[in-house]
Amino acid sequence: MIEVKNVNKSFGDQHVLKDVSAFFEPGKINMIIGRSGSGKTVLLKSIIGLVKPETGDIFFNEREFIRANIKFKREIRKEIGMVFQGGALFTSQTVEDNIMFPLNLFTNLTKKEKLNRVNFCLDRVNIQNANKQFPSEISGGMQKRVAIARAIALNPKYLFCDEPNSGLDPQTAIMIDQLIHNITVEYNMTTIVNTHDMNSVMEIADSIIFIYEGHKWWQGGREDIFNSENDELNDFVFASELCKKIKKTNP
Repeated sequence: MIEVKNVNKSFGDQHVLKDVSAFFEPGKINMIIGRSGSGKTVLLKSIIGLVKPETGDIFFNEREFIRANIKFKREIRKEIGMVFQGGALFTSQTVEDNIMFPLNLFTNLTKKEKLNRVNFCLDRVNIQNANKQFPSEISGGMQKRVAIARAIALNPKYLFCDEPNSGLDPQTAIMIDQLIHNITVEYNMTTIVNTHDMNSVMEIADSIIFIYEGHKWWQGGREDIFNSENDELNDFVFASELCKKIKKTNP
């Protein structure tokens, strides 16, 4: 489990995260939603250590992270898989080399053992015979699946996804959602997804945190959204026509 306690983060005069506390459960898909500029991306980056909060605590299975030394943080980062928005693959490296990157960085496996792991991860995301291709030679959906394969290369305990469906067509987005769901359950990972995609939220979210103007404004499950009396949450969630239709069928 990941726990965030009273986290505050500012950039100059802008107070972006305001005393945020939250918990994220293992074996579950925990989604962070909110408008652009609400602070949800800064929260995600704070949890994985890309941004350092001024105050507060972050725990990975009761291990304090923010004030840990470099060696201890490195050990925790070995347990983290990250899928960046857009995939963030190295364009000058092949699919195989992209997935092998964290194995080269964090393990002492032999080349054969690394290659076996790469092929296992590619097979897990249903990609075959693409080892020697470059990111520019495969589709956007395949790039996202390669990014997921890279994220699970170290068999992580924690999986973070930043807008994993950004730029994808609806059918491919559904496929990516199902893949994230399946590997979360299969590996009992603590998965945190930062998203604007309410279709994803309604399909696979187990727990949802709504960030509003830097505050954790609401937390609950998919079924709780329909009964929420939180005006700001309702304005955000039911902004799309699809979600309005869903609400009508769940009075």
